[in-house]
Amino acid sequence: MDRVELRVYNRAPAALCKGACESICPRNGPDPSSEISMNLSQTNETAAAAPGVRALGFLSDHRLASTPVNYWVAHDYLGGDNTGLGSAIDEALASAVGLDDFVMHELYEQHVAGESFRRFRGMGEDIDKLLGGLLDNVRSADRSTSGFQASLTENITRLDKAQDPADLRAVAQNLLQATVAANASNAALQKDLEATEQEAQQLRSELDKHRREAMTDPLTGLLNRRGMEIETARVIDFAPGSDAAMLVMDIDHFKKINDTYGHAVGDVVIRKVAETMAEIAPGEAVTARFGGEEFVILLPGASCDAARALAEKVRTTIARLRLVRRHDKLAIAPFTISVGVAARAHEEPVAALFDRADKALYEAKHGGRNRVVTAA
Repeated sequence: MDRVELRVYNRAPAALCKGACESICPRNGPDPSSEISMNLSQTNETAAAAPGVRALGFLSDHRLASTPVNYWVAHDYLGGDNTGLGSAIDEALASAVGLDDFVMHELYEQHVAGESFRRFRGMGEDIDKLLGGLLDNVRSADRSTSGFQASLTENITRLDKAQDPADLRAVAQNLLQATVAANASNAALQKDLEATEQEAQQLRSELDKHRREAMTDPLTGLLNRRGMEIETARVIDFAPGSDAAMLVMDIDHFKKINDTYGHAVGDVVIRKVAETMAEIAPGEAVTARFGGEEFVILLPGASCDAARALAEKVRTTIARLRLVRRHDKLAIAPFTISVGVAARAHEEPVAALFDRADKALYEAKHGGRNRVVTAA
């Protein structure tokens, strides 16, 4: 049996990156030991000024778990740049609603995840300016070239009519001036084009960064639901008539895991399931955390038999996992998954394929769990 050592932090890490946890980030509910509050109160003034520590302090003050989503929302709120998020949190704090994990998740969906897409779209204006500047440079180069050509033609005509050395010197002087001006214009154009290329590279990097953030689940590193919808549509559209299969998986009795061991352990279980999926799935597969403890794998080009075989491998591998909590050597009870499998019918939309796999998962759950069921 595979044996994985589980490390549970009872206090906040010294440094926590936005959108990811160093080890374990509880998803809902505060740490019973309240050790986060104690450690934060002992943090020196320099560390307290750090945005990460301030975000953790905010979560601790409002008895919120330091999950990736909660941390991200707190970080953006304290940063002050997201005005919509700031107003929504201020209203919640001033009302009887307050803040809990459900409210924080709603705030994330409405004001943080969407903001990534707005930033993504907003960069279109920067690209328009960049392309506009490039076109101006090209027009300038065209004018410079046309001017040089006109000067050259004029002076060649004068050369044909030149009668004495003075006329020849005048023609040579004019040609020299035109050449110097053309060289200067070309040098300026080259400099502008190099600056434009640097700006384009920076924009490409920022676009890629925001695209990844908007499509990635911060806890597992897999695609989130929005990312899954985009990628599955892309894969199916690329090969509309080819075979494909989908696996929809759910962790059995996950609520019991959270209730028994705490949400920190629950998060580790979710991450271990995600890691197992990613390791077993082929490179061309689309793997995603659909939400909560539910996961999806799209297998392009796979038959129903191949998809079922992969589902069984994932299921049995997860059933063999053994986790041990480091600080007290407590062995976590084995956990399992149920899987629904559906092979794509000819030209079947992705949404319909998912619905059939999801119904097969429902049958697996009600058939005793820890099993794979194939859709009819």
